[in-house]
Amino acid sequence: MKKTVLLITLSLTLSLSFLFSSISFAFGPEEDSSENVIKYRQYVMNAMSNHFKALKFLATGRITQPDQWLPHARSMVDMANMIESAFPPESDFGDTEAKEEIWENKGDFNQKALKLIKASEATVKLIEANGHDKVLEQIKEVSNTCKACHKKYREL
Repeated sequence: MKKTVLLITLSLTLSLSFLFSSISFAFGPEEDSSENVIKYRQYVMNAMSNHFKALKFLATGRITQPDQWLPHARSMVDMANMIESAFPPESDFGDTEAKEEIWENKGDFNQKALKLIKASEATVKLIEANGHDKVLEQIKEVSNTCKACHKKYREL
C-alpha cells in the first residue's frame, strides 16, 4: 500500500512538474523583437483610447457610473506615461502606423507625449476636485493633444 501511494505521489509530482515547465515555456520570456514591441505599443495605445472613450461616455452623461470617472482618468495618465518608452529605437518597421518622423524627431515626439501626460493629469485633478461639469472641456484638450501627435507622427 505504501509503495502504491508513493508511486502515485511520484507520478503526480512528475506530471505536475512537466505541466508547469511546459506552461512556463509557452508563456516564458520572449525576445523584444520589433514585431513584439509594435504589438505591445498598439495594446498600450488602444488601452489609452478605450479609457478615453469610457471617460467621454461618463462626461457626456451617456452612462452614470460616478465611481468610475477617476479610475479611467488615472489609467489615461498611466498609459500616457508609457508612450515614450513604447517607441524604442529599431521599432520603426513592420506592421505599424507609426511614421519614421517619430525616430527622426524624438525630442518633439517626447514633448508631445509629455503634453498628453499633463493634459491627462489635469483631467485627474479636475475629477478629484469634483469638477465633473468641466471634464468634457478637459477631454477636448486631451483629444486635441492626441490629434496633434497623430497628425504628425501616425499614418492615417
